[in-house]
Amino acid sequence: MYFQHRVLLAFAALAATMTSMVVAQDGGSPNSLSPAEVAQVIDRIRSPMVSEKVLLEAMNASGVLLRAGRYSEAAELLTAIARKKPNDAEVLYAQALAIFNTGRAPEAEPIARRAVDILRSDGTLNDDNRVHKTADALVLLGVILAVKSDDAAALKAVQEAARIAPNHFDAQVALGRALFGTGDDNGAIRAFQAAKMLQPSNPQALFFLATTLERAGEINEALRTYRELIALKPEMFEGHLGVGVLLLKGSPTNADEGLKEIERALEINPNLYEAHVTAGRALIGRGRPLNAVSHLQRAAELAPNNPEPHYQLSLAYRRLGRKQEAADEAAIIKRIHESRRGTS
Repeated sequence: MYFQHRVLLAFAALAATMTSMVVAQDGGSPNSLSPAEVAQVIDRIRSPMVSEKVLLEAMNASGVLLRAGRYSEAAELLTAIARKKPNDAEVLYAQALAIFNTGRAPEAEPIARRAVDILRSDGTLNDDNRVHKTADALVLLGVILAVKSDDAAALKAVQEAARIAPNHFDAQVALGRALFGTGDDNGAIRAFQAAKMLQPSNPQALFFLATTLERAGEINEALRTYRELIALKPEMFEGHLGVGVLLLKGSPTNADEGLKEIERALEINPNLYEAHVTAGRALIGRGRPLNAVSHLQRAAELAPNNPEPHYQLSLAYRRLGRKQEAADEAAIIKRIHESRRGTS
């Protein structure tokens, strides 16, 4: 179902938020470092003699860059720092995080593994801070492995993170993501519920939980959780879309409310394929094919190789007596299916 795409898109952003282990407490605002200043810091780090004070200042600068999403600059700076401090797990974690967020997952993986290995062998895992940092590194490794489609290894990494640090929010979210990917909805629900308990007002936890409940067929619980998300973050389209889709799948008495929620989602983000298709299908069913056409045309633009909007358009045109346009849509459906068979 298309709703799974909502989850995959949301998971793709997970690693970009994982900066808790990076030293950046006094690094200034995200825009306080110009590119020229970053280049100067890198040149200082690359010099033969570098003091610990300079290295610490450089780490703080890397934290500023990470928080600002300036990942390429952060990766270059942290690579220079790592050459001076090759056994510093904190540096390696930040380096792997920056490199991963530039889209270079294969390059980031061995660096993240090195950070995990150093933290595991540190001998001070009884220290809560060290356990949390180990979980950070394991979660990052798991996300990297998931992006590389090594699902088994990704699951193993995040399971270890959640085991050693059950109160680690990102670990529970990543575990839920991994279990969702393997089809273990019940396990994913438990992980997302744990994440929600840790951060009840975190929209990420609510969204992931609601969507997994939806796939598991727990419709009432999914609806309740989507409504919680709307109450918490009414500006997010995901809650409105989730409620709208579920209401339109249910009792006809809920159709008006469902359409209102879909329209609200489209006000926030006009480019939601699922919302347009759902609205079009519902409007045809409610005897309003003319209103459905614009939604379905937009859905066809957003997903040109998906036959569903064209099928719904053919229904709408037939209801409107526009036989030639209905026939044109049927021809498009035929071409799409023929193209898919040819690709296969």
